[in-house]
Formats: sequence, structure tokens, C-alpha cells
Amino acid sequence: MSTASWISTIRAHALRSPGTTAVTESGGSSVTREELVERIDSAVRALRDRGMRAGDPVLFSVRPGVSAIVLVLAVHELGGVLLPMDPGVSDTLFDARMATLRPRWVFAESLLLAAPSGFVARLLRSRGMHFAPLGRVQGARFVRVGPQLPGAPPSVSYRRLLREGKRAQRLERSDAATAIPGSSAASHRIREGAVTSELTDDAASFIVCTSGTTASPKAVIHTRRSLDAIIAAVQGELALTSTDTMCARDLHLILPALLAGARAVIPGDREFSGARALALFHREHVTHAFLVTRDCRLLLDACLASGKRVPDTVRSLMIGAAPVRAAFLSRLAEVLPPHTVAWCVYGATEVLPVARVSLREKVEYDGPGDLVGTPIPGVNVRVDGDGHLCISGDRMFAGYVGEPPVLEHRSGDLASISGGRVVLLGRTSDMIIRGEHNIYPALYEPLVEQTPGVRRAALVGDFDAALADERLILVVEPEAGADPAALIARVQESVRSGPLRLDSSAQPDRIVIASLPESGRSHKIDKSALRRKLGLTAAGELATGFAVP
Repeated sequence: MSTASWISTIRAHALRSPGTTAVTESGGSSVTREELVERIDSAVRALRDRGMRAGDPVLFSVRPGVSAIVLVLAVHELGGVLLPMDPGVSDTLFDARMATLRPRWVFAESLLLAAPSGFVARLLRSRGMHFAPLGRVQGARFVRVGPQLPGAPPSVSYRRLLREGKRAQRLERSDAATAIPGSSAASHRIREGAVTSELTDDAASFIVCTSGTTASPKAVIHTRRSLDAIIAAVQGELALTSTDTMCARDLHLILPALLAGARAVIPGDREFSGARALALFHREHVTHAFLVTRDCRLLLDACLASGKRVPDTVRSLMIGAAPVRAAFLSRLAEVLPPHTVAWCVYGATEVLPVARVSLREKVEYDGPGDLVGTPIPGVNVRVDGDGHLCISGDRMFAGYVGEPPVLEHRSGDLASISGGRVVLLGRTSDMIIRGEHNIYPALYEPLVEQTPGVRRAALVGDFDAALADERLILVVEPEAGADPAALIARVQESVRSGPLRLDSSAQPDRIVIASLPESGRSHKIDKSALRRKLGLTAAGELATGFAVP
């Protein structure tokens, strides 16, 4: 797939059937293929006229939906570099990332641009919410989705971009109409398009921060070549047709659906609801879906509570982003139609997807470790002499920002390969995967330790089979003479708000006061011993524990 083919492929589907629905949002609004192409072309023209050029970094924080799809495809067409940003990160980490990435544009929802100050900020704080200061990025131009709000920087609205682009189209349309005599007006509009920038396959196209400290943020660089390979691989695995309906929030799943001519259905809820998802599957006749492990658990709960099953229309259910246990999959299989193929995907931000395994294979596997399955064509896997899983191939990232290019990715997983299938045996670091977030304790523990009365802190994960997800336990070792109850209250307040606030994805489910075991002569905190220590204590016996709602 060439770098210029995404919009041209969507345009080709629109020419064949312009009135067919391309995207449906859960609220009921939808756009046809013709309307989607027109909006993309309008956004491309308007952004080009406003000065966007190839290589421009674009900080992006717009929730999944039609507007996000239009803006992402417009930026890609113009050769911009997308920088997706979780607005829940702490201000300190956000500032460090901005110093590294230096975006020239900020595309965000209105509330995110106005959040840091004034009435909006007070309202958010009263509801326990806090967003990073996207509206304070220095030297950037702002595009907002939504109305202008008090306290937000000057910006151009998404709707205005589309109007500007349409005006530019009208000026060009007469020439296009005479160049294609006898064709319909709709065909004129769909065929027009915009000029694609001259770009190489190795040009950066997508940069996402994954880990690192505030002093040295770690950001993964994907090129147009690797992104094309990712989209092509996902499209091949899904095997979508023009009559299918894909339900997902992630663009690396929505785009393959649109490129196959399928309809994309996008859940609009900020918080996933199993009951609403089940209703959406039934109402929209969904054939393919992607869910993170936690959301699958909520879907299962909704089915059991209502006595309903996943509808027969669902042929393929893809599960990913976090470890998927066989015991949970056995329960999930009971609410799936017999013909539904459910499969778990293993991958990393640096290389995606890597391997897949079917629900049946996963349930039947009785060996040691976590079976993640057969490598998907296009990647090469090997286990080095230290037992680490190493990955390479055409879907691999180019490198980290500020670091040399890479030829192979050392995943951080200990693994074995047997019969062509990859089995994970553990992590080389203590990264915790909760929901769809990678949580690095070393990033947050120093912040907690700045709270008065805290001697040391450790963040550990505890897999909850009922939730099919990790719970985060923050273990705090107190300074001598500190009152345990008062310290828990102080830490709870510190991690939720103020300068030591943790990212929303890293908020602990439980705070526990305890001494922290050490390992050997290094006197480092022994996380394995700590997990054993917590595991030997029943939840009801944690007298000093505080369950965070």
C-alpha cells in the first residue's frame, strides 16, 4: 500500500456507491461515503491554505468520531505528523513531552483547550477531573472541535475549516466539471480531491509517547511505511467486506474498515458500558468488533445480567491491549454465537500487531506461561540468549525520538517459541497493563514519595480474574511517627489533585500502609516479595487499606 492510497481508496468506494453509509456514531448520526470524502477534501484544502506543511507536528486530542477521522486523514494527506495525546496526563509530564515534541498545531476538543483555568477548571475540579494544559502549548496554532469557551486560546473551529474548504472547492469545480463532461455533480465532487504532498515512505507520520521519566520522555516514531504496513496487516486479519460493520474506537481498526468499504460504528461513550455496547451490537447489526480485555468483561457482565447473548451477526471479536486469561475466555465463550471467531491479539506500540491466538487455542492450552499465538505475516520473532522476545519486520517503528534508528525491538517480554507459537513467560520490567494503558510504576513512585510523611512508595498490579484486568495497589511506607489514617488521606488527596497528581490511568484502586521488603545488597524494593506479602493477606484484613472509589 503506497503512502497516497488511503484517501484514494476511500474515494474509489464513494464513486461506486456515494450514498452508502461510511461511519455511524453511537448517538445515531452518520455520514455517507460521499459526505466523508467531501469533508476530508475540505479539511485538506483549508489546512493547506492556513499553512500546514509536510512534517508539521500535530498534537491530537479529539475523541473518536467523524470529525477525528476527517482531521486525521487530512493531516496524513498533507504529510503532517500526528502526536496523539491522552489529556489525563499530569501537567509535569505533559510539559516534558511538549519540550520534546514541539507541536506546531494542536487539534483538540473545546473543553480540553479551556480546561486549565477559570470557571471550566473549577467545574472539572468539583467533579474530580483534571486535564493537561493543551491550550497553553507555546508557538502552536489551534483547531478546536466544539464551541469557543472562556479561557481557551484563539482557534479555528472544525466547522469553519470545512466551510473554508468548500468555498475553495467551489472555485475549482467549474474547471473539473468541464474536464469530465457528462458525469454527475456527485461524481465531480468525489473525484476532485486535493494534491498530496511529495513524501517518502520513511517520513515520520505518527509519534506516540509510551514511557520514560519527565526528564527523558520516550516517544515511538512510526513512518508512513510502517503505518501502511500496520493498516494492511489489520485489514488482512479482519477480512472485512463492503457489507460488513466494524465496531471500534481505535483508528488502526476504523481505517482498515473504511479502506475495505465496510461501515464503521464508533461508540461515543467516554466510559465503556457493557449494556450499551450490547445494545449497539444488536441495533447496528455489527459483524466485527474490537474490545480491550476490561471491556469484554463488562460486556460479559451485561450479557449475564440481562440474559442476552452477543447477537448472531457478530462473526469476529478481536480482544487486545492487556493479557487475556483462559478462565475468563471460557466464561466469555458461553455468551458468544457458536460461529463467532474470537481471537486475542498481542502487540506493542513499537510493533503492531505481532501475534494472534484463537479463543479455542487459548482455552485448550495447558502449558506454562501465556500463549499469545502464531506470528502474523510481516513480522519476525526470535528469543535471544537471555530469553527476551525480539521482534522485527515491516510494521516495526523507526526508533525513539532523539535516539538512533532501530533494526529490532526487544519487547521486554521473556518468551519461548514452540511449534511456531509464542508463549510469554514474564516481563523484564514491572510495567503494568490496565485496560488499554501501559503503566510504568517508576514514573509515579517518585511523585508519591514527595508527599509529606511518605518514606517510600511502590505501585504494583494485582490481576483480578472477575474484572479480567489489573487493579493498582499503591503501597506506602510511612516516615517514623506518621499517623497511618492521616497519611492515607494525605496521599489520596495528593495523587488526585495538585502538583503531585498522578495520570488518570495510574490512579490507584487501593492505598495500603506497609513496610516495603528489600532485595539483597542493593536494598532495592523487592516487588516480587511485596506481591507475595500482599497476596498472603486477605482483603478484609488490610486494616490500614483505603479503597479509592
